[in-house]
Amino acid sequence: MKKLFFFALAFAFAVAAKPVQAQGNLLKANLLSPLLQTGSFYFEHVIKGDKSLQLGVFFTKLDDLSGYGITPEYRVYLSDTPAPDGFYVAPFLGFMKFKVDNGNDGFGYKGKTTNFGGGLIAGRQWIFKQKVSFDIFLGPEYTVSNAKAEYGNKEDIEEAAYNGWLPRAGVALGFKF
Repeated sequence: MKKLFFFALAFAFAVAAKPVQAQGNLLKANLLSPLLQTGSFYFEHVIKGDKSLQLGVFFTKLDDLSGYGITPEYRVYLSDTPAPDGFYVAPFLGFMKFKVDNGNDGFGYKGKTTNFGGGLIAGRQWIFKQKVSFDIFLGPEYTVSNAKAEYGNKEDIEEAAYNGWLPRAGVALGFKF
């Protein structure tokens, strides 16, 4: 799965390096993610007057759980203003890879989970002074997962490998270039 992560990163750099209209790129950080001991960052690239592609990455370490995720989005802006300013809807996919480890005393459990999902968010992004972005979004995500236990009870690992509906939300602050 490291190949997928590096492919997504290379894709983001290739899109950023492509000659485009002035100030068609944004780098953002999710202000809510530190509440979950997570770092969540986004790169958005305008591809047309009302459309953009966004690639999100996150890294987390929360109690017995650590891992990363990648979330590509296709944003369609519904406002009269050109992208990336205005109301939008965005279908997205998600890939997450986690390690679960509670094995410090020999009686715990250890394993890995791989989660795939997708959904649809709606949001509003504002651009201030043509440089600063503020983005709020919310929507449902459906996730399926696979858990593998190295040792311990597989059911403990499967609790981290959630299957079903989850909310996806964020408040991101960034800059446009």
